[in-house]
Amino acid sequence: MFRRLVAALERVGGVGAPLFTWEVSVPFDDEPGEARLRETFAREFPETSARGHPCFWKMVSFNGDSGRKVRYLVAVPAEGVDGMRRKFDRVLPEGAALYGMADNVIRTGGIAYGVLGGAHGDAPGNRADCAGCGGNALFSFLCGSRLVILVFCEGRLCHWSEEVGYEEGFAGAAYADRMQRFRQFLARDEYLSRGCPYAEFRERVDPVEMRGEFRRAARDPFWRRLDLDCAPRVRPLHRKIAVGCFLAVAALAGAAADFAVGNAAVAHVSVANVSFVEGAGFGEDISLSAPPPMPAVSEIRETPPPMRPLPAARCSAPPLRLRSVVQGVLFQGDVGGALGWYRPGDSVGTFVVDSVGRDRVALVCGGERMVVKHGE
Repeated sequence: MFRRLVAALERVGGVGAPLFTWEVSVPFDDEPGEARLRETFAREFPETSARGHPCFWKMVSFNGDSGRKVRYLVAVPAEGVDGMRRKFDRVLPEGAALYGMADNVIRTGGIAYGVLGGAHGDAPGNRADCAGCGGNALFSFLCGSRLVILVFCEGRLCHWSEEVGYEEGFAGAAYADRMQRFRQFLARDEYLSRGCPYAEFRERVDPVEMRGEFRRAARDPFWRRLDLDCAPRVRPLHRKIAVGCFLAVAALAGAAADFAVGNAAVAHVSVANVSFVEGAGFGEDISLSAPPPMPAVSEIRETPPPMRPLPAARCSAPPLRLRSVVQGVLFQGDVGGALGWYRPGDSVGTFVVDSVGRDRVALVCGGERMVVKHGE
């Protein structure tokens, strides 16, 4: 489900990139790695390799007479793709739209312009269907004066070639001669000959206007894992997902923190239910006598709001002496000869207990603060 969502939301851009088929022969049960492919390609096509960063996408592999043969679809971008990563998650050749059109004809048994029933492939009414072709189809597309030939064998892309110089279109002698020679190549090829005879289709197209076919190809299993930008960069969609997950986690953490603060407040109010074990190690606490039992329910005294301090004239320091201190909880104090137990929030004269330390307590009254240490 997540993969389908990513595939539906990702943005794929198209650039001009010539495509052609390249065959590599290797020993049986072997396939070349990326470094070896680039080294071999640079040796066979030095000029093409120097113009850009070629990509090698495997189409088919089979055992030949002298070893294993692997055929790749090679793409060499005609323009830089670095700047497109800010906007698009993947970058594919514009010609992928032709694959989308051809694949739709094969999978649906749809109708396309064909060589059957007429002299010109781009003439109205000259159509043929692929209902019984078994996935074996030969497509020829004219993009201006450029001829693009695609071969599908058993429904799988197995050959791609592009040539220029076909200004006369399908009715020209150049096209007729090229297709005659290509049919002879199909009949002799070690792999493609198994699909003969091929259902043939041809059509004049403009890949720039084939946005629907391009999106269809981008979702196809063959193209879905491909990208002309091989550099390890973060895709915009992945960045959006990461930011969304971060914000969601931050929101959950904030809610959990609010819940924890609420629980802490409840625990502070219920301090009367804490039982003190005799001899418990408080470290540096001073215990001269055990505290009396705390009542099950005690009155909660409200402290004066910090923003509304009492007038300074009403604050008078109480005659307080510490007798016993339980760190952070309560203390026993002698106020003018009267012993009593106090905890944070209790009133001592005009002052209020602010905090209880290991050997001292702090009291506040309005803007004044008084600290009383044990033994003073």
